[in-house]
Amino acid sequence: MPVTLACVPMVSPDTDALVDATEPVPMPIEANTALQSYLAERLDAGDIEIALHGYHHDTPEGRPEFVAGGELTEKVRAGRQQLERAFDTEVRLFVPPHVRLSNCGVRAVGTNGLDIVRGYGPRPREVQPTPKWWAGYTRLLSFYAQHRKEFRYPDPINYGTHRELYSHRLNHRTDMDWCKGAFDYIAARDGVFCLSVHANGLTDAGKRKLHEIVAYAKRRDPKFVTASEAL
Repeated sequence: MPVTLACVPMVSPDTDALVDATEPVPMPIEANTALQSYLAERLDAGDIEIALHGYHHDTPEGRPEFVAGGELTEKVRAGRQQLERAFDTEVRLFVPPHVRLSNCGVRAVGTNGLDIVRGYGPRPREVQPTPKWWAGYTRLLSFYAQHRKEFRYPDPINYGTHRELYSHRLNHRTDMDWCKGAFDYIAARDGVFCLSVHANGLTDAGKRKLHEIVAYAKRRDPKFVTASEAL
């Protein structure tokens, strides 16, 4: 099954995305030549697609980068260009660090022409005074009012400036009855089930749960695709 791999282009030494900081200044992903070579091979094989995962993945003022950070439009633009140069591929998706975006963050991503993969909540939302935006957001709000955190919206939503796909987080704490129930709900509606996994969530328990939900999904003979294809 293909994987959409969300990459940090210029990881900060004070990020929480690293086990140990190894550099005193932000490190470009292309400086990690072993990683760059490996991912290039996987791209050529069609196993992965590259998505943009913030810029520094830091936590200014103790909050996620695309909630409290500055110069977000410039960071999205620079990060996208950096990943496209490093891997000779088109980057079409943005995955927010900590799965959280402010209104300014949403606007920064849409301005740069990227689509978004995010979590369950309906907020925050940059208002767009267009019929397409109001129609999409009204559907999402109605769905959220009915289901809250139980389910994710089963289809991508086109807001005009960008599209969004809603994901289900999997880690060692994930309740597998909830995860399977969410899959059944979306499968019954012929929708899109998006599973998000952080690298640090792939402990032994996390790996077992990942294999468990993939095996469960295969019983319905789904089509496994990247997030871009799903959108």
